[in-house]
Amino acid sequence: MSRHPSGAAAPQLRVIAGATAGTTALAPDATAVSPVARHRMERLGVELDVLEMVPFSDPDAAYAPAMALEKRARALGDEDALRRAQLIQADVLCRKGKHTASGQLIREINEWATERGQRHLMARSHRLLSVFFDFIGDVPSAWEHAVPAVDLLDDSMPERMRADHLFGLGQVLVRTGAWDAARERYRAALQLADGLDDVPLRVKILNNLAWLEDDAGDTHQSMEIAKRMQAFAERHNITLDAACLDTIANAQLKLGLYAEAEATLRPILDDPHLDTRPIEGLGEALNTAASAQRLQGHMADAGATLDRCIQLCARRGMVAIRVEALEERACLFAAQGLFQRAYEQHIEFHAEDAALRAAQREANARTLQAVFETTEARREGERFRQLSLRDALTGLRNRRHVDTELPLLLARSREDGSPLSIGLVDLDHFKQVNDRFSHAVGDKVLVRVSGILAAATAESGWAARMGGEEFLLVFPAIGLDEALRRCEDVRRAIGSVAWDGAMEGQTVTASIGFTVLQKGRASQAALLGQADRNLYAAKRQGRNRVVSDFA
Repeated sequence: MSRHPSGAAAPQLRVIAGATAGTTALAPDATAVSPVARHRMERLGVELDVLEMVPFSDPDAAYAPAMALEKRARALGDEDALRRAQLIQADVLCRKGKHTASGQLIREINEWATERGQRHLMARSHRLLSVFFDFIGDVPSAWEHAVPAVDLLDDSMPERMRADHLFGLGQVLVRTGAWDAARERYRAALQLADGLDDVPLRVKILNNLAWLEDDAGDTHQSMEIAKRMQAFAERHNITLDAACLDTIANAQLKLGLYAEAEATLRPILDDPHLDTRPIEGLGEALNTAASAQRLQGHMADAGATLDRCIQLCARRGMVAIRVEALEERACLFAAQGLFQRAYEQHIEFHAEDAALRAAQREANARTLQAVFETTEARREGERFRQLSLRDALTGLRNRRHVDTELPLLLARSREDGSPLSIGLVDLDHFKQVNDRFSHAVGDKVLVRVSGILAAATAESGWAARMGGEEFLLVFPAIGLDEALRRCEDVRRAIGSVAWDGAMEGQTVTASIGFTVLQKGRASQAALLGQADRNLYAAKRQGRNRVVSDFA
């Protein structure tokens, strides 16, 4: 079941036209700031205040405006605003699952703000570090950052921000089972939200309060709060999202109100276009609906809903919810008296659940290694050097080679001042190739693309396959313009391939995030993180393009 409700849709955001981005030095002397520049900085601050509090339901709404504000801040020489704009982008990346790029950037901004005593940025970066650690399952670290995120608040900070930080501390307290302390923070946040007349925030807090009572074992109180949320939404003409509907239906289900639970989730069940809905709570809602149908004896409906849930999870990458759906399917088979099938499904569920947990642990460990680059992780580099450094399918270097060689190139560039740039390449909509034409055809596409990448780096540099359809181009000792031109050549070459066989008439395109080594971006994680941010921007801008820091 979802523990991250989204609330109502995000408000429309507008970026006020300002100065054109440039290369103006940052942090100018305050006494030298002209009245016009000061006015622009004040307007910039107001827009950042709005973007920092974009609801969970629509994080994408903040990304492009934050990039635009970062450029304006750079042009104005306002480093504080620039860091705030970058932190907003990191927040979006974390919510979208780009944890390595996000965590690295948040950590760097937190260190920068702490060194300079920038209280606002310290508070915000601690809040986002808490979210980061919560996402990767490190509750103690999430707690360590949630506390200063609240302690650093003062009366000069927006009440919306204070409510959000209290809410974040409440979420972490729920993870630790400190129900009373969590209720106290949620209610304090709700009181602030009431004063602000912030409808989406109030819905989100009420939703989490209902889940708190469910976790604490008081289903009746959970139902009362869920009803309060539902009535509040109706009064304010708010359509509850899948996560909130699932909260209500879950309480109804536990109280034996099976038909009512199915009716609550009818907007999800009757929606033929689930792929266009926000992902938050969607799979959980379908799984809950299937349970309600099964418990009413509507076995055919439950089976159809589970099939729909599992298919949706496959299309949208909801691995954890798919595992839950397998468990519910085993219960459905048992309820139908199909005990052999139920047993087999339980075996599959347990195997996939164990595999998922192991994969999550491994992924979280890799994320922490990339973000913090511990001494122990660096020692592991010696072991990696003994392993194969080539990708078996494409013949390109692999991720182990990147982890071995890129730090050496970074060190050399820092020492002699030579340029170093990279391009992170991702094939657009590649999953559709595998789904429509088979993985064998997809492998042929990867091999052909790899040849293009190898040719682009034949004279100097190298190309690596990072995993799946993601590749890395590394250009040491090559000027910025030349390296960027090569990335554009790669993009055009991929898009112009005349495919044959099953792919005849099809076009494959690539998006590329380009960046260069510069001050403040000295580690492998930082460099790759910036390239990943630019790649994400290329995807958001329509794909089939190169996005760099300097475009």
